[in-house]
Parts: sequence; C-alpha cells; structure tokens
Amino acid sequence: MKLRVLAVPVALAAIVVAVGGAGASPAAAPSCTTIQQGELTDAFGNPIRMGYDQFGYNYQAHTFVGTYDGADRVLDGTYYGANGGLADDHLVMKWSDDWLSNMDCDGDGKLDRGVGGVSLGWLVNQVSGDYDSDGNGTQDAHYTHFVKIVYVGPGGSLWGQYNIILELTNDPLRSLHGLQYKVAAPGLGLRNQWIH
Repeated sequence: MKLRVLAVPVALAAIVVAVGGAGASPAAAPSCTTIQQGELTDAFGNPIRMGYDQFGYNYQAHTFVGTYDGADRVLDGTYYGANGGLADDHLVMKWSDDWLSNMDCDGDGKLDRGVGGVSLGWLVNQVSGDYDSDGNGTQDAHYTHFVKIVYVGPGGSLWGQYNIILELTNDPLRSLHGLQYKVAAPGLGLRNQWIH
C-alpha cells in the first residue's frame, strides 16, 4: 500500500511546484491579470494559455488530466526524475480557487496561491494505474485511488498544514475495496473552513 500513500503527496507536490505563484485571493481585486490576457507564466517561465496544455493542466478550469509524467511539467517518462511506477499512471486533479487561482492579483506574473504562497481550500486527486505485483517486470495488477485534501492550518497531518478528509482505494490484489478513511464532515469539509 506504500505506493498508493506516496501517490497522494506526490500529486499535491506537483501542483504546488508547477506554478510557483503566491499571494492573496483574487476575489476583491479589480486589477487582476487573467489567463486570457496571455501575460502569465508558470514557475519555469512558460506562458500559461487557455485550455489544456501539453502537460495536462487547464488552469482556467482548475483541472489537470494526464499522467504523473506531465504533472511535474517535464515530459521525460519520469516523475521529478524518478520512475517508481507512477510516471504512466493516470491522474486527475481538481482544486478550488483558494488552492490555486486562475488570476494574478498580486502582480508577480504568476497565478495566485492562497495567502503568502500557501495553498488554502481543497484539492481532489483521482489516480488509476497498473503495477508489478510479483516482481517479474510486467504490470499485472490494477488499482484506483481517490483522495480529498484540505487546508487546515498549522498542525495538519499532511505536510503540517493539510489533512486528507476522504480516501477511497480499489486494489483487488491487495484486498482494498472502497472507503479507507473519511472525516465526519460533509462534502469538502466544514463551512467557512474547507469549501472555499
């Protein structure tokens, strides 16, 4: 199960590193730069455009659809230089505006991220893939994994600021079926705390 547990933070790290923006929530700022204006860039200096890019990100729609290989914004058959079996696994991420905005309101030319560069709000990861269950070099087992991650502030169990509030895994070979973990809160969390 270690592979599945590692898949959650890896996906989160991908989205945190991918854009590198910081700043305040864009809700009240009338002079924000939008993706449509064509002036925003990612952390590598690549322009951010409308729709899906070659990696799988659609920042306007707060969505990623691709593989872990594309999630690190480098198409090289690895995930951040490692090929631990995740690079070709299918990944869908969706996030709230407080996690990563689709505007720049602090004037740094990057998409704004929560407050002071810390993502707030929520992120949802859905992963499906195959793995080598017996070490013979063939990917003979299939799994799916779904998590909801929310910002909770200092003291969170994930990177000290986030919690997983829902985790579902289906991996018949490892006898994992359905709900693995759930916080007793509706939807994406508590009103005024997690559903931003």
